[in-house]
Order: sequence, then C-alpha cells, then structure tokens
Amino acid sequence: MKRLLNPAIAVALLTLVSACKKVERIEVEPKQLSFTEANKKEMLKASAVTADGKPVDGVKFEFSSSDPKVATVDANGTVVAVKSGSASVEVKGGEKNAKVPVEVSIPGAIVLKGGPIALTGIGTTATIDAQVQDDAGRPVQGSAVEFSSADAKIAEVSGNTVTAKGAGTTQITATSGALRQQVEVTVKLPEVASVAFEGAPAALKVGETADLKVSAKAADGAAIAGVTPTFTSSNEKLATVDATGKVTAVKVGAVTITAKSGDKTAETKITIKKK
Repeated sequence: MKRLLNPAIAVALLTLVSACKKVERIEVEPKQLSFTEANKKEMLKASAVTADGKPVDGVKFEFSSSDPKVATVDANGTVVAVKSGSASVEVKGGEKNAKVPVEVSIPGAIVLKGGPIALTGIGTTATIDAQVQDDAGRPVQGSAVEFSSADAKIAEVSGNTVTAKGAGTTQITATSGALRQQVEVTVKLPEVASVAFEGAPAALKVGETADLKVSAKAADGAAIAGVTPTFTSSNEKLATVDATGKVTAVKVGAVTITAKSGDKTAETKITIKKK
C-alpha cells in the first residue's frame, strides 16, 4: 500500500534543499571583454554557485549594459561592440550579480605628430612619431605602423627614421591596416659658400675626355653633399662639357670650364693639345 508524503514534510524538504542550494555568487566567463572591431560579438556564459562552489541549476540570468552606445548585450548574454569606449555588462541571478568590464577600441586614424618634416643636408635624419588612435581619440595598444617613401631618391625611410638623400619634396606614408596618413618631407641643401674643382686635368689631347669633380662647402667649411653645379665652356669649338661635368677635347687651344652653384663659381683652365 502506497503512503502519501505528509504535505508539511514535503515543504520542509523543499525548504531544506533550497537552503542547501543558496546562490552565493555569480560567475561569468570570460571575465572581461576586449574588441577592436565594430559589430564583433562575444557570448558571456554565466553560472550560479553556492558558497562551496557547487552549481545551482535553474537560475535565470538578466544581462544589461552600462553604456549601449559602446556595447550592447541581449537576453542570451551576447555582447556586441558598437564604438570605442569603456563599459560593463552586469549579470544578475536572483539577489546576486557580477560585472564584466568591456573595452572597445576600434582603430580610427593614424596621428602623425610634428607636421611637415624639413631636413637640411644629405644624410640628416628625422624620426616620425606615429600613433594609431581609436574613434574616441585614445591610443590603440599593439597597433603596428609601417612607413614608405614616395621617392627614395629624396628621402628614405627605415622603421620610423627618415634620411635625406637628395634635394626636393616627397611624401612619407604611414599605414596600419586600412588606415593611411601622409607627411610631407622637404630636403634642402645648406647654403653654398664656395665651390672648387678637384683634380681637374691641366691638359687634354684632341678626342680625350675627362670627368670633372666639384666640391661645395658651407660657410663653416663643412662639405656639402648632393650639390649639382652647372657647367659651361668658354669655347665649345675647343672643348664641350655636359651637365655631369664630362669634358670632351675638340680642337687645339686653351679653354676655361666654369662650375656654378647659386652665385658661387669656380674655374679651371684646360689646354687642348694635338693627338
């Protein structure tokens, strides 16, 4: 014969079970979230546990975001990144709750500090200070920036160091993912105080050639690299000279070759002899 459980005893047993299964805390995984792209999703998994760490079944959880403009969360615990900023997701289960920090940092721009770069003298260098910032204007940690030069004959770039190679203006481009930013680089030569021929021949035979070398110096006597003077011959019937300083002996006689840079000049006399 079956015996029915006394209602009073049943209530007491249920109360005892509930007491044994009292929720002490809410645990959430992952414990924090970080996003670097808009619309990226991550699901939170919540569990209720007793004081001794045992799970409590049947607990209904509620999720809410402290700032839905930064990140939203649905009833299932799916968090979606919206825009850069800091927020937190609160998870409630019964009388207990837990909070999960949410950091959204979406790269928005490359900021190059210092503006246009001006270099004076071949071989001089400058460092580009570049920073990737999110759409809230905060630095994006761990974002690599690569640099390239539009004209390496004017300025080379290695890492974030720019080196002057020749007079002129070019652009250095900074790239990080889909982000791009440019900075203008202008290379100038120091003001020429003097020019002089180096090792010019005193004589050439008809038909012979010679490559003339010219040095330029600043007011302090320092050599200036990259100076390209203009060459002229006093008599092209006797000897010609091209833009690179190459002299060709044409006819017997004496000729003067002039090198000019700005308002500074140098001359060398060459005697043209028979073969």
